[in-house]
Amino acid sequence: MPATPLSIRNWLTLATSFVILMVAFSFGLFSLPQFYPSLVRIFHWNRATVTAGGSIVLLLVGILSPLVGSLVDRFRPKRVLLGGMCLVALALGMLSFAATRTQYYAFCVILGAGASAVSILPNSILIGPWFSRNRGLAVGFVNAGIGLGGVAPTITAAQIARRGVPGAFLFLAACIAIPLLMTLLIVKDGARGAHSAAGRAPSAAELARMPMFWIFGMSLFFTAHAMLGIQQNLVLYLTGEGIPMQAAAHVFTIALLAAALGKLISGVLADRLSARAGMLFSISCVGLGILALLETPAQSGLIDVLAIVFGMGYGGIFNASPTIVFEYFGTHQVGRALGLFYVFFGLGTASGGVLAGYLFDLTRSYSTPFVLDLVLAAFALALILLTARATRPSPVTAGAALSARRRVAA
Repeated sequence: MPATPLSIRNWLTLATSFVILMVAFSFGLFSLPQFYPSLVRIFHWNRATVTAGGSIVLLLVGILSPLVGSLVDRFRPKRVLLGGMCLVALALGMLSFAATRTQYYAFCVILGAGASAVSILPNSILIGPWFSRNRGLAVGFVNAGIGLGGVAPTITAAQIARRGVPGAFLFLAACIAIPLLMTLLIVKDGARGAHSAAGRAPSAAELARMPMFWIFGMSLFFTAHAMLGIQQNLVLYLTGEGIPMQAAAHVFTIALLAAALGKLISGVLADRLSARAGMLFSISCVGLGILALLETPAQSGLIDVLAIVFGMGYGGIFNASPTIVFEYFGTHQVGRALGLFYVFFGLGTASGGVLAGYLFDLTRSYSTPFVLDLVLAAFALALILLTARATRPSPVTAGAALSARRRVAA
């Protein structure tokens, strides 16, 4: 039977998911580093202290992912996304009057919980069942919203200059109304996806016995740690090298916008070859970007070029978890399995930024943390390359998954 044409609502749902990641998720995460120099200046906190707030957010995005996945499996993605957007708006509003480290960290906890609930996990499960043939590209497209959310640093810098730190936080909180209304008016939880090759998604115990889980998981951890060590400290590094705030925000924005292209490329590679191929591309770009950053003066015009290379890898790696899970297990009731992969990702993103900030405070130089990030990216790449057999779906698994996709398309 021919595939059933996608309705206008399906395409609008895809667009809504894109906007959720561009605004609710990205503004909550990518705007925060732009506040770091102001927080250091106003409260006289050190860099490890201010970057710890971002690490708290990123840690919670990861460690809460199994819970978010379970909630998605039970209540469907729309309700989880709506709740998450409310939490993100609340947290940004509360950060506008944070005056102590305790308040700052407490509000970052709320922001992390909200960001986890509007992350790639529920959005991927929302749109994944509708796209049986180009699922990797569809995931890459909605995740490209995170890349376009790279305008957040530039917008935030302008708002800080115009309204001050409290006003900028309130402005970002108000922006969450856009994806919230779109979700209420457009999204329906009606799609049912392809079942896993075994007829069901694996339990946590079953997943833990699979070598691919640990290989992919550790590679995600090392890559996420490396790239967030750069991302969370890039503005601090550039401004410390004498680059004006607006120019530093411009470089950061270029990297995040390039992430959109990286997500699309990674998604196409996952569709045409495998999720493993998309992951190899992304890790390679992250490593090359870090190497170029170490060898390029901050004042060089080439800084924008290395930001593009790094950004493509930074963006592409966000596709890894959903494309891996969909390739192995289909799209039905896979929220918990997907959430377990995001634990590795979340632990890596949470540790990268704060460790880099701590090492700078210790050595007064970013050379040491950036070299460490390069080594970890190289290790993640080697791990995937050296375990090729264990990270490819077996013919039985691949054939069953293909049959499931064909049943959905029929």
